[in-house]
Amino acid sequence: MAPEHPPAFGPGIREVLGEDELVEVGDDDGVTLLRPTMAGRALLVLHQTGPQTAPVLDEADRVGWLAGRIPGPALVATGRADGGAETLVIRLDRDATPATLGHPMGAEALVEALAGALRALHSMEIDVCPFVADEEQLRRRVADRLAHGELVPATDGPYEGRTPTDLITIFDELIAELGPTDDPVFIHGGLRAERVWFEPTGSVIFTGWRHGGVGDRHLDLAAAAALVTDVHGPALVAPLIDSYGFDDVDLRRLDAHQLLAHLLR
Repeated sequence: MAPEHPPAFGPGIREVLGEDELVEVGDDDGVTLLRPTMAGRALLVLHQTGPQTAPVLDEADRVGWLAGRIPGPALVATGRADGGAETLVIRLDRDATPATLGHPMGAEALVEALAGALRALHSMEIDVCPFVADEEQLRRRVADRLAHGELVPATDGPYEGRTPTDLITIFDELIAELGPTDDPVFIHGGLRAERVWFEPTGSVIFTGWRHGGVGDRHLDLAAAAALVTDVHGPALVAPLIDSYGFDDVDLRRLDAHQLLAHLLR
């Protein structure tokens, strides 16, 4: 639907978008997602009003650094409006669909596409990467969520009835035993179904990059396992890991990061 109040864009963003009407297609933790209505406009607009615009700025930094390193997302423009609103525009096929709707070709295609996209991401060179998403950084995110009252006891699933404090203690014990990863890769760091888009060309585009950085691949794999479970059920978790490659998966680390992914959702 069209936004109730048209967002304010900086001149650079308005030059890219022109006078095309925008339709709101979602909200990603306070970041409004908009798409142009004009045919052939292969764009996704991420917009956030002030004063708290760090998510869009952090995403713009990472998308800009990723440009040319992996397939998509292609950065089109970034800009700030006079009132302080921040906007990021990326290229996204007009007919792209989010993973919340499954894959247009079915469950098996979703598993293969998601595993392939993660494999490509985790194979990227990280020698000059300025972004960090290690356990220390992620643990701070969990602490912030706890402090802001964003963590509540689960009402179903494997963590049903456990308090957030109990789960954090368990995670700390698991990570203390496992130690830091000896095979760091660039990770998305916040994978969810609404941040995964399937294009008709077969490309997979991730959005929501604001927490991406060098870290442990098992967080992305744990989040992907939760994604396919939410969309199609737990039977697809094993095929997902198999498609990604069992040789690069430590089941103990995967178990610990499934708990971490739960605390970060």
